[in-house]
Amino acid sequence: MKIVHVVETWVGGIATYVGALAREQIALGNEVLLICDPDKMSGTTGVAGLTLIGYRSTRHPARVPRVAREVRALLKAVDPDVIHCHSTFPGVYVRLLRHRRAKVLYTPHAWAFLKKDVGTVTRLGYAAVERLLARRCDRIVCMSLEELRAARKYGMPMSKVDLVYTGIASDDAGTVPNRPSRSATIRVGYFGRLDYQKGFDIVLDALPALKPGIEINVYGMAVRGGVETGRTDDPRIVYHGWVDAAATRAAMQAMDVVIVPSRWEGLALVPIEAMRAGKVLVVSGESSLPEQVIHGYNGIILTELTGPCLADNLNRLTDDSCQRMGDNARHVFDQTFRQEHFLKSLMRIYEQA
Repeated sequence: MKIVHVVETWVGGIATYVGALAREQIALGNEVLLICDPDKMSGTTGVAGLTLIGYRSTRHPARVPRVAREVRALLKAVDPDVIHCHSTFPGVYVRLLRHRRAKVLYTPHAWAFLKKDVGTVTRLGYAAVERLLARRCDRIVCMSLEELRAARKYGMPMSKVDLVYTGIASDDAGTVPNRPSRSATIRVGYFGRLDYQKGFDIVLDALPALKPGIEINVYGMAVRGGVETGRTDDPRIVYHGWVDAAATRAAMQAMDVVIVPSRWEGLALVPIEAMRAGKVLVVSGESSLPEQVIHGYNGIILTELTGPCLADNLNRLTDDSCQRMGDNARHVFDQTFRQEHFLKSLMRIYEQA
């Protein structure tokens, strides 16, 4: 089977999700290609055997038809059996024009009409476009119950919609998640884009109310809609910039707590990675995040998405509570978010589409 993944960027959750899927597909003997904007990649794909094809993406409405024609020409030259487009704009580029032979799958990675930085009219417009484009794909893969419910609410054709929770690779056999050495400092990790969607402004707003002994480590960069970071010189927040997957995994092992104060998500990968590492999660009560945390068991769900609420919950954590909830987090990962089920379910959808 010849499979083409179409993405806009190759950073963060998209790269992790598509990378894992591509590795499995290549291992099964499929020919796998990636169509991606090279200006929106951080280094190489890191996937052996994955063929990269470049194009120039745009978010300007007047230029979208031109990009759609460019993408269609690339796909016609490749002649794939399956086209899998990921996130809103690649979903538009691929589905705006017909592809008569190939099966088309679409993963929104958080519906555009769930965005909270646009008005109601704009959200309804996004939903109308998604309904029209849904006619031009074979399957729509949602990543969470919240995303599935939104599809039903906004009139997507539910006969085409599947739910597949994302999973990631486990540790090597016999390994145990590392524990930070016990100390007075509770190390808090923030992993992701420094933008409004991810709630980085909430992290900054929490700083003044944090008690001594709590250190926030930030791993990530602004991609678009970035939050200004220069307003604080608080020594308790340390910026490490963007790091690759291996460095992210090592950094997460050194944390006690991982915070995810996002305003909306498809199904966030950072909480799954944190659970694999056996870390306490502190997440917002928005979007799909409550599907990943059992409050008081493997983490904390914020009752308010504000800096003071985040600070209050971090201030209450102790070494003992971090140890207990961290152990539980690993148990939740093993039971629900292992990669094997995720990949098997998606490949079944490919075959049945």
